[in-house]
Amino acid sequence: MNVRFRCLLSTVESDSHLWNLVYLQKYLEENGAEVRNLGPCTPTEEVASAIRAERPDLLVVSSVNGHGFHGAQVLLNALRERGLEVPCVAGGKLTTAVSDDDRVRRELLELGYTEVFTGDDAIPHFGDFLRFGMAHGFSAWRAEPAPITPWDSNLTPEVI
Repeated sequence: MNVRFRCLLSTVESDSHLWNLVYLQKYLEENGAEVRNLGPCTPTEEVASAIRAERPDLLVVSSVNGHGFHGAQVLLNALRERGLEVPCVAGGKLTTAVSDDDRVRRELLELGYTEVFTGDDAIPHFGDFLRFGMAHGFSAWRAEPAPITPWDSNLTPEVI
């Protein structure tokens, strides 16, 4: 395998699923990553310690239990409080309602995630992100803004 970047793979503390992490580990490896999979129910301090020790090029946070949005917020805030900066992406089933995906994506991007992957095109979009990151650096990625949905009434819709 031709390793082109180092990646930490994690989930949030509340997510005990493993199959998504195994799938993503294999996908990342097939796309040039040396992966350290931190496993399910990953404690925030374990993620922080791994970032300090290994200085990865990318942190990938996956969740499939529908509560990843909250955990992803807690994780990134905790990393920032510790002064740890690394390109971070999140994806999977981050909420229990698909109708919240755009709002969740928007809020996680505003918080500082480099990209957020949800929905039917998550894996192809993730592949595009990985190719871009290997060519230009993951921190150079500029995510497209999430659409503002009609039910987000307190926000002003983007002009198309």
